[in-house]
Amino acid sequence: MKTGMRYLFGILLGLFVYAGYFPASAQQIKVVSGRVLDKETKKPFRDEAVYIYAFNTVAAAKDAQQAIDSQNALVTSDGQEIADESGYYEIRVAETGALIFKVGLGESVLQEVNYQMEINAYIDAGIVLGTVEVTGTLQDISPKEQAPTLVGNKLMMRNTFPIPAQFGKTNARLIIQPYVVECSKLDTIAFPRPIIYDGEQYHMTQERRMGYNLANDPLEQFVSDKPLTENSMQIEWEDTVIVPNPQLSYFGNAIIQLEDYNTVYYNKLTKIISCEARRPLKFLEYSLSQYELDFNKYVRKATRELRNTAANISLTFLVNKAEIDSSDPNNEIQLGKLRDDLMDVINCADCKLNEIHVTGVSSPEGNYQSNLALAQRRASFARGQLNRLLPASALARTFLPAPDARVAKWSELVPVLEQDSCFTEAAEVQAIIDAHPDSQDEQYRAIRSLPYYDTVIKAHLSGLRYMRFEYKYEIRRELTPDEILYRYEHDQDYRTGRKDFALYEYWHLFQMVKNPKELEVLYRRAYKASEEVEGSPWILPANLLAVSYLRRDTVDTKILEPFIDRKTRGANVERLRMDGRTKEIINPEAVVANQLCMYLKANNFEQASVMAQILPNTEQNAMLKAFAMCLGGYYKGGSTPAERAEAKRTFELVKSSSPMNEVVMHLAMDTKRDDAMAKQAVVNLPADNPRTWYLKAIIYNRSGDAGLENAMNCLVKCFTLDETYIPIAEQDGDIGKDLFEYTMEMYDINKEMIDMLIQQYKL
Repeated sequence: MKTGMRYLFGILLGLFVYAGYFPASAQQIKVVSGRVLDKETKKPFRDEAVYIYAFNTVAAAKDAQQAIDSQNALVTSDGQEIADESGYYEIRVAETGALIFKVGLGESVLQEVNYQMEINAYIDAGIVLGTVEVTGTLQDISPKEQAPTLVGNKLMMRNTFPIPAQFGKTNARLIIQPYVVECSKLDTIAFPRPIIYDGEQYHMTQERRMGYNLANDPLEQFVSDKPLTENSMQIEWEDTVIVPNPQLSYFGNAIIQLEDYNTVYYNKLTKIISCEARRPLKFLEYSLSQYELDFNKYVRKATRELRNTAANISLTFLVNKAEIDSSDPNNEIQLGKLRDDLMDVINCADCKLNEIHVTGVSSPEGNYQSNLALAQRRASFARGQLNRLLPASALARTFLPAPDARVAKWSELVPVLEQDSCFTEAAEVQAIIDAHPDSQDEQYRAIRSLPYYDTVIKAHLSGLRYMRFEYKYEIRRELTPDEILYRYEHDQDYRTGRKDFALYEYWHLFQMVKNPKELEVLYRRAYKASEEVEGSPWILPANLLAVSYLRRDTVDTKILEPFIDRKTRGANVERLRMDGRTKEIINPEAVVANQLCMYLKANNFEQASVMAQILPNTEQNAMLKAFAMCLGGYYKGGSTPAERAEAKRTFELVKSSSPMNEVVMHLAMDTKRDDAMAKQAVVNLPADNPRTWYLKAIIYNRSGDAGLENAMNCLVKCFTLDETYIPIAEQDGDIGKDLFEYTMEMYDINKEMIDMLIQQYKL
């Protein structure tokens, strides 16, 4: 039955439409645009946000208008937008709907759409009166402390100096010298331009006193066009200084002085800038990528090199003789190994054996002079073995200096004992050495008397009897990567850095060694070795070292500085070398990008923005450049159309990089319109993030006394989630002392209540 009724209703509906009971075309949603301007100045509103509300019916708009004007009721609209800095807006609304425009404290304006595609509105925003403070007649020059704004390395300061009546005179000069001080160490870091006001009579007399050449007056260049008078004055001041570390806090003092021709009749030191700076970009989210160079473009070729190699062999000699014990098979094994090593060099087509030096070492047991003579005889015998081991033709071209000999010190026995876990015996031997530091013979007599001399000491003395063969050779061929890696892993001198590899060997090691810590050591060694060999650092290990530092959040801006030419605008610029044949790359893109990141980590945002201007405008670099320019403060303003367009691009890129950055960037613009945009955007941030509540507190606090309670509640919520935000808020000019102290009182009360509940209910 129901199915039949639905079928019948469908037929009737089709007949009604066909017969004209419904309009031929339904009402459509369109995009309406236009500009909202100040009715008096015919210019966009600069200090107020311009809200545009869309309603799809005129009746709904009329119902909502009263609520909008009262600002006490929640308004539900079909759409809402905020005009940009030029007053332009775009909004979707029904063709027969209405728009409401609202600016500041003025009454809202309702405009019916009536099928229009463009609607311009001229609005009287009303007169906003600031808080009136009755203070009586000023008796002193007492500017109030103001919070500065810190963007990048720029500390932006402003204040007003109220000059009471009768302080100034026509024959006087006012000098105000601000200076900036670091808050913790109280170091003075900058002196901004002085503020100079001359009375008319003073100025004329000063010209005469300077011999009618005011260039002789060092303060003349700072003198204001407005004269100093006896009337009260309000001197507006603002200036910007570059601070070395934007992570620190700074305050400003001013020396205020009034003088006539003969005396200083007023002198005062006063604080004008507080330590609580506004840091609009402190919560900006960004990550830094690392850029790699192409290994194949920065390879180093092998060169003919002199190599030193040494081998220690232990030979068993007959007692008190310079003859080896033929019954000990280890002697032939040791000599055979030495022969094989030397023959490898001799038989190498690209090698040349240059020198073999033999040193004999004897144990300290017995008389020192006798041991030394025996070591010399044994060393001569060992060198004589070379005639048996090597071809005469090879020896004829090899330098064989006179053999050397020495007696091992008793102190060398200590590590031998310790290596065999004889720690007690080693300590007693060391104590004897310390007691007789200047006599080997006295040390021997004392050690000889130890009860375990025959059982322990003698058994370990063989480790102090050996022959040392040190040979030097030249090699003309390039070692294979495997040979280089083998030597790195097995040759202690090369592994510890006592000897440097050739540059081409470092090039291979960079690609074969896997341990990041070992690689960083190799990068530094190659960087230093290239300076010694080539006279300037090698760009490949320099960039690899910088990347390694960036990955572990370490800063050194000097590593890559030699490879950047600030006079050359742009990156990857080819230039002919002095030889007239080969080319070099100036400002390699990867190096410039990594140096930019290094400057960002060093909080040197000015230099980071310089690197950003050198870096090419590519898709890969776009976000990195935008963050660098933004952190440097170049996200608004500009003195030319090109600079303003670049600032706008930077702002939009950074704003769109994350929901958090959208809120941060709107707050950083510091306009009523952007504060309103931040308020809209902050609803998209997660409620469990303390930063969300901190930003909400800033937004409410900027709305004046009406938002103080909401700002406090947001801060309490933030501190409850994460107490590390407390010291941040304490130094934040966007929070201020009053709000912070008020919040801390409420926060402490809340904590006490929570603690009581926990104790009461054992939560």
